Amino acid sequence: MQVFKNIKTGLKRGNTNMIVAGSALFISACALLISVQEVRIMRTQQKASMYPYITVDQIYNGKGFGFRLRNSGNGLAKINSYQVYNDSLYFKEWIDVAQTLAPHITGIDYGVIGTVGDIKDQMITPGESINLIFLQWTPETREMEKYMNGLKVRVCYSSLLEEHWQVEDGIPHAISSPCVLDTGKEFGQ
Repeated sequence: MQVFKNIKTGLKRGNTNMIVAGSALFISACALLISVQEVRIMRTQQKASMYPYITVDQIYNGKGFGFRLRNSGNGLAKINSYQVYNDSLYFKEWIDVAQTLAPHITGIDYGVIGTVGDIKDQMITPGESINLIFLQWTPETREMEKYMNGLKVRVCYSSLLEEHWQVEDGIPHAISSPCVLDTGKEFGQ
């Protein structure tokens, strides 16, 4: 309040020093507010440049079928948890999936199964795709494909900025903290 009174008095007296001082104070306050806003914008841009976006989908082509994990974001993703399950069972290995879901089908082994194995604690780079499992077409795998449709894959991952997501039904959803690891349900454990 005193500053404004001094400015009025200075104007009445013709004191230009007070006018210049008041203007400098106003401009400094504006510059500070602009700087704070620029820092907020830069942080948002930095965060956006490190945002991973992991999806899991089924793939089919002339050679076979399977599940693929893809990072279509622009930041690194660290895999924290990886689970393969159906309505009631959690699996540890892909061969267990085949033997449990379709025990009557023989001839499915790692000769026709391509897999990356356990991906827990791996870093997935932007644009990277990984075949979690890929089964080559054979008469046995064609029959097995029917049983794989009910299979679900859950992946929890985080960014370098410690933001966390969980992929269910192929789509990531933000979560507030990392997934709690249950070694009884983790794939590859």
